[in-house]
Amino acid sequence: MDLNTAASLGEALGGLAIMATLLFGLRQVIEVNRNRRYEISQTIAKSLENPLVQRGFSTFGNVITKDSTIENMMGMTREQKDATNAVLVLMANHAVMTFHRNLSFDIVYSFYKPYLSLIGAGMRRLMMITEQGYIMHEQSSVTEEEGMGIFHWVIWLLDKLEEHDKPEEFKPHLNQTEWTP
Repeated sequence: MDLNTAASLGEALGGLAIMATLLFGLRQVIEVNRNRRYEISQTIAKSLENPLVQRGFSTFGNVITKDSTIENMMGMTREQKDATNAVLVLMANHAVMTFHRNLSFDIVYSFYKPYLSLIGAGMRRLMMITEQGYIMHEQSSVTEEEGMGIFHWVIWLLDKLEEHDKPEEFKPHLNQTEWTP
């Protein structure tokens, strides 16, 4: 084997080694992303399993309606008020993280979309009445112009969830009969 052939062979083997390294690196990146999505999904699932959050969903679905008055809301138990607050804080946190792309919107959508018909209207009503109460209260620093920031994030998330549509996730027990693990 002459020197040129040996050099060409070495160059080719070096190129193959670089290619193999790149493929291995790409596989690692894909695996890290898959693990990250799994961890994010687990975090959202665990936060939604919280009994206080579940009571909040129930309160939004059964107690607070789109026609609720301030009197109805003042008549809620302390536990119901704490539970609705827990849902609002959780959703605001998920909204901020989604906005900054720390949470995948698709994952957030998959978890929250089934709850929207239950909680959406009551949640919007509670936030509107609460914000107006703080604006009217003399000792509050909440103004008409600024409102309550946490509510703005929840409204943003509700709007995005309601306008997004993934038909394949609607009634999966009927629409995903061909799905296999």
